[in-house]
Amino acid sequence: MGIFARLREAVRGVGPEASTAPKHLGDGALSAADTPDMHAPDELDPEPVLDGLRLELGYVDAEGRRTNRLVTCKRLVHADDGDRLLAFCHARRTDRTFLLDRIKAAANHATGARIADIRAFFAPFREQVGNLDDDHGTTRKLLEELGDELRILAFIAKADETLHTAEDNLISVFVRSRSESLGHEVAGNYDHAKVMDWFRHQAPDIEVIERSVLRVAKRSEAQLGHIWELAAKVMEADGTVMPEELDRLHALAHAVDQALSELRKDPP
Repeated sequence: MGIFARLREAVRGVGPEASTAPKHLGDGALSAADTPDMHAPDELDPEPVLDGLRLELGYVDAEGRRTNRLVTCKRLVHADDGDRLLAFCHARRTDRTFLLDRIKAAANHATGARIADIRAFFAPFREQVGNLDDDHGTTRKLLEELGDELRILAFIAKADETLHTAEDNLISVFVRSRSESLGHEVAGNYDHAKVMDWFRHQAPDIEVIERSVLRVAKRSEAQLGHIWELAAKVMEADGTVMPEELDRLHALAHAVDQALSELRKDPP
C-alpha cells in the first residue's frame, strides 16, 4: 500500500474541527461595525511570523466598544499609532488589525490559558519582525521555500504545547539537509539560528496546515510524502506518543487527502 493510500486509511473516523467561536472570555457580541482603523490595507501581505496561532481577544475599538474576537494570527505590523496584530477575524471573515494597547484580555483558544501580560507575550514576535534578512538574502529565500514544510512539522511537534529537544534536533537536521537541496548559494549562506527561531515561534492551526499542505502538494507530491514520514518520526522522537499527537497526525492525513483530491480534480 502506497503512502497516500495509507493516509486515506488514517483519516477514517476523523471528525470535523471544533467550533470557531470564542469560548474563554465571556460575552462580547459584535453589535456594530468595526472602526475604520481595524481594516487591514489591501496591500498588506506580510510573511507569516505568528502565522496560525489562534487567540481569543477582548478588544476595545477606537469608539470604546469592547468585543470578544476569535482570530488566527498572522504577524505584527508597525503603524503610526503603535504595534498592531494583523489577524484573520473569524467573526468578520476577513483580515483585521488590532492595536496591542487596546487588547484588554487574551486567551489561547485551544487550551483556554489566559495571557496575563499582552505586551510581554508579543515581545518575541515584535523583535522578529523584519529580522529575517542577512547579507545575502538567503535566509528569507530558504523560508520562502521551506516555510510550509516547517509549519506542517510544527503542527505535529507542538501538539502537546511543548517542543522537545529530540524533536527540535530532528527539525534542525532536516533544515540543513533541505538547504543543501536548494544549492550551495543557499546552504552556505543562510542563518540557521534565525530559521530555527522562526520555526519555534510557529503555532499553526488546521486551517493554516490545509493551505500549507496544498501548496507543498502543488510543488511536489513526493516531497509531501517525505514531510508526512518525517512528521511521524517527529511524533515519536521524544519516545512517547501522546493522544494529542495522534489526533494531529490524523488531521494532517485528512488535509493531505483533501489536497490530493483537489489536485486530481484540477491538475496543474
